[in-house]
Amino acid sequence: MLLTLVLPGAGLRAQEKPSSDFGRVQRSTRSCERNLAEASPGPCSELRFEQNQQGLLTIRFVGPGSGEITTNLVTFVGVVKGGAAGMRCSEGRCRLEGPLSTEISSVSELSYDQRGLPTSLPNAWPADGTCRVEKNDVRCEARALTGERWAASAEL
Repeated sequence: MLLTLVLPGAGLRAQEKPSSDFGRVQRSTRSCERNLAEASPGPCSELRFEQNQQGLLTIRFVGPGSGEITTNLVTFVGVVKGGAAGMRCSEGRCRLEGPLSTEISSVSELSYDQRGLPTSLPNAWPADGTCRVEKNDVRCEARALTGERWAASAEL
């Protein structure tokens, strides 16, 4: 038995091309530091830039955890200011179009154990702030409505 699901508006017309405005870039850092709320700054070793649609940019600061936690991610999500592209992507591979600045809408944290499994549900907060991406420098600062502050910076 063959079952076909048709969603309204989901198909592409013959002359339309699928969107390729999504993908990611992963970079090692020369120096990197991030913190969540009132915690002491911690190191990070890599940055991940992800774009699921043009103009919406996710910046993840990846670093070591403590104890049983082997990886910790601090994530800033925002809209690229000025209608800039953020990243140019083709088949999931992207390159940054900078310098650029984003308006942060949320910050989150997630930790993984040695098997790559999350150690808890992610913590996420609506936030206001900015991320600036220059040629070899990334700086993010955000503040939640409840007053918590986050900062992260990296040199690529």
